Amino acid sequence: MGRPCGASALAVGLLGLLVVAGTACKSSQEVTRRTDPHLEDGAPKPNNFFHQVSYQPVSAAIPAVQGAEYVSDDELCAQCHPAYAKSFAANNVHRGDSCEGCHGPGSRHLETRGKEAGMLLNFKTADAVVRAEACLKCHEEDACTAGTRWRTSKHAQCGVTCVDCHRAHYDVPVGTPATVEPGQTTSRAPLPHVALAAYQQAAKAGAPGQGYVKPKTSLPSLAGSSNNLGAVSPGTCYRCHCDMREFQQIAGPHQICGPNGFNCTTCHDAHGQIREETRRDMCLECHSDSTPAMAWHSSTHAQSGVACTDCHNPHPRTQIQQVVGISHTDVRRPKRLQMSVQDPETCYKCHPKMFALNSLPSHHPIKEGKMVCGDCHDAHGQYEGNLKESTLNMVCYKCHADKQGPFTHEHAPVTENCGTCHNPHGAVADKMLRQPSPFLCLRCHSGHRGSHGNGARTGIDNKAWLIGALYTDCTQCHHRIHGSDLAAGGGSPFSRE
Repeated sequence: MGRPCGASALAVGLLGLLVVAGTACKSSQEVTRRTDPHLEDGAPKPNNFFHQVSYQPVSAAIPAVQGAEYVSDDELCAQCHPAYAKSFAANNVHRGDSCEGCHGPGSRHLETRGKEAGMLLNFKTADAVVRAEACLKCHEEDACTAGTRWRTSKHAQCGVTCVDCHRAHYDVPVGTPATVEPGQTTSRAPLPHVALAAYQQAAKAGAPGQGYVKPKTSLPSLAGSSNNLGAVSPGTCYRCHCDMREFQQIAGPHQICGPNGFNCTTCHDAHGQIREETRRDMCLECHSDSTPAMAWHSSTHAQSGVACTDCHNPHPRTQIQQVVGISHTDVRRPKRLQMSVQDPETCYKCHPKMFALNSLPSHHPIKEGKMVCGDCHDAHGQYEGNLKESTLNMVCYKCHADKQGPFTHEHAPVTENCGTCHNPHGAVADKMLRQPSPFLCLRCHSGHRGSHGNGARTGIDNKAWLIGALYTDCTQCHHRIHGSDLAAGGGSPFSRE
């Protein structure tokens, strides 16, 4: 009984070794250039990390405290919050506004001496959208339109609100010069909040004690010197986007806080979305008068609405990949040039058809790592199809100079366009031909029909023994199909000598 079990175990062990060996052989022979860890397996997908995104507006209602009324007396708030009240009245950009302008009516909060929660709008515990609504009462309808943009921003969708970046009690440093002197500007536009507007109307009607009234002040405005209420990029951005801090340490023309003044807010609108002009126009301010983007406006990509950031990642990889796939055809490591394009993977994201064609049996050695799309195409070029030369033939002749000529006997389709017979991105037929021979030749030539030679091959359609010999492959006899300097004994100049 023990022997069969031992034999079975031995068979299972041998089978396992065969599976492991087969897998190892397969992995060692695989040929691939898709070394970028950000690329998924399968068909390539276009970039979507630096595009405008459409979101539904975010809004909420500020909860009302039952029975609460406006007191309109900041001195009462100062009894328990002296530090806030003192700094707020002197060096804050919101000085002149009442505490209740942001926190809501405070009568119930005063009655409970602050010991009962929920009697006042608390910017630390309230819902994110509610906290934003308190700011948007003033920062949505007047000259500051940041609030309107925030409602449809990515920050709003993720629950990032105004006070997550800005500090309402931020103190402008003492001695900061005023940007607007008293009397040089009108008062703020009427607050859009219905309750506050009603109280203001009641105050103007002669009942000043019945609601909140924005105090009049003769202090100069500090709006232009408020330092964005403490929301200074990139430090504030790093609170949530700490992975972007490394771009501040890398020296380069696009370094954050570098010599050219790039910052997070250079491209991103913290209250909205991507600044659309930074996807192309801002790049061309520096790259329009030098190569390679000098001819960008006349390129096929520009005419198709392709932006710089569709190919160049504004947040490029900062480290060289530690582990790479090594095979006998490709031992190269991906480049670590800032914002460089990994060719051909980047091209395949928008040109999946070319990715498929290059996988056909006959193709240029792109996936083998010997060529890239940029060898023939210039993404910033001015020629048709973004070719590096004015015609397709001139591009092909860079590697196939023996086909250029000039020849005494020229083949017209060859001199016109190599693409007449070949598909340079890949084909099923040999030598990237659009059709196998003789079907490709018969598109233009009638074949051996009618008078040919001394009449021995006249009427080939009626001579089965000639059809198999002459219609197998035209190049068996017509070898120099790209052109020839010699004619073979009165026959075709493209025949084999």
